[in-house]
Amino acid sequence: MPDDLEIPTLCGTGANLLLSVVDLIHQCVPKTVWETERLRKVFGNRTVPMILADGDVMAFGPCPDRTLVASAVLQRHGIRPTIIYHERRVPGFTPSTAHIAMEISVDGRTWMMDFGSRESRLIEGEYYFNPEIEETLALERFNLLDMDVDLMSVTPNQIFGMVATENIDMEHKYDYYEKQSRRYSGQILEDRLALEKTHSVYYEL
Repeated sequence: MPDDLEIPTLCGTGANLLLSVVDLIHQCVPKTVWETERLRKVFGNRTVPMILADGDVMAFGPCPDRTLVASAVLQRHGIRPTIIYHERRVPGFTPSTAHIAMEISVDGRTWMMDFGSRESRLIEGEYYFNPEIEETLALERFNLLDMDVDLMSVTPNQIFGMVATENIDMEHKYDYYEKQSRRYSGQILEDRLALEKTHSVYYEL
């Protein structure tokens, strides 16, 4: 796919436009389970054109790639999302991990757009998480356009490099993903969408 890839133009405004963006991401970059070699070489190292050309994202960590593509689509429609970088640790689970989501303001309302491994969420309000089960190591909000970053040429790992602390050990992370790929349920490949907190699989966690 060429570097001058044309980002799709969608119909609708406000929440309907955001819903169309989520649907587009689900259709254009579905979740797949990657082999070890591809995981270690490719994960986090693709630009938007490369992600769309490959046509998939890694099932156990879809948020970096999907958020980057969604950001490019939103920018095409004149919307500047706020990127949420959440570095966290869940007691009893290792290693420490980093999650990326977005806060988007349209028509005077704020929405959270979050592409998790178990589901996507498009929920009105700011980014939220359960502090009782997640120890937060870092929580940053930033706008890539304010940082003079070209959304079509940057990779998720380059974004992480701008904001990450030294708590993330990628070798441990790769090992963790490889272990998941050897024993997974087919449900991980489904694209469930939650539009309300109480309907989210993460709500009771």
